[in-house]
Amino acid sequence: MTPAPTAQPATAPPGPPARREITLISHSMLFYWWPIWALGFLFALITYFEDSRLAIVPADTKVQVTGSGKGLVTYTVNASETEAEAVDRANRERGAGAPPPRSDTLEAAREATANPNAGATFPTRVSQKAWLGPLFCVVLLLTVIVTNVPLRGLWSFLVLLLILILVLIISIVPRGWESLLSAVRGLHIYINMAGYLFIATAVFVLWAISVFIFDQRTYMRVTPGQIQVCEHIGASIRNFDTTGLAFEKQRDDIFRHWLLGFFSGDLVVKTAGASSETIRLPNVLFISWRLEQVQDLLRQKATVVNNP
Repeated sequence: MTPAPTAQPATAPPGPPARREITLISHSMLFYWWPIWALGFLFALITYFEDSRLAIVPADTKVQVTGSGKGLVTYTVNASETEAEAVDRANRERGAGAPPPRSDTLEAAREATANPNAGATFPTRVSQKAWLGPLFCVVLLLTVIVTNVPLRGLWSFLVLLLILILVLIISIVPRGWESLLSAVRGLHIYINMAGYLFIATAVFVLWAISVFIFDQRTYMRVTPGQIQVCEHIGASIRNFDTTGLAFEKQRDDIFRHWLLGFFSGDLVVKTAGASSETIRLPNVLFISWRLEQVQDLLRQKATVVNNP
């Protein structure tokens, strides 16, 4: 009689390998400039699909409606002609090869209307929405201020509270926003589509180079046994033991860390020992979540040491 086979203990399937390295990237202040290129591209799209055009006319130009019918309105434009424009027009009439008029002038529009192959009558695209230009300028100025004048703690809260109070007061006053926009409209801040695209593209290129190339060279690489730190581009990489490290996050700038920085913060690391040092990594994205990962990684070392 053969003995019954003994049951083998079930072995748990191997889990995923523990993470052995975490890299914390320190970003420059240029990272917070993303609202400028994002808003610039958005306003360029709005201007493009609105498809309104720009014409530059003399100050004393008069426009009259001379006829309408079948969905078309005929306007008569009475504008004074400058001496240079008169000379250029006379040269063109004589065939003397005068330079063509600027594309945004009435003379260029007249020639484009007479010649169907000349292209658009007014090629320059600009939005009729008067708030686009002022809003873009305000966002640009606020971004410059926020990234160069840090407002920490109570000051950050007071500035945010002041902005909310001003918005509330303007909203309570009858026709407050309409009156304010009418007053601001007198500044005539209009930016054409090319202006939005130029600013947005230039800022985006600088932002992308900084975030994805230069910022990747200022980092802290954490392993269970040590950390490697490179605080500046081109600086030497320094190694520190993880024993006794103290991590501190500073995230008290509401505008920079919360509104623009995707819950970023400044990381301060203090090493242990007789020659202790303080390492600062500003503008670390998702700093709370990243620090939790670092603490989990360092606990792996503690577990290995306590359970050889």
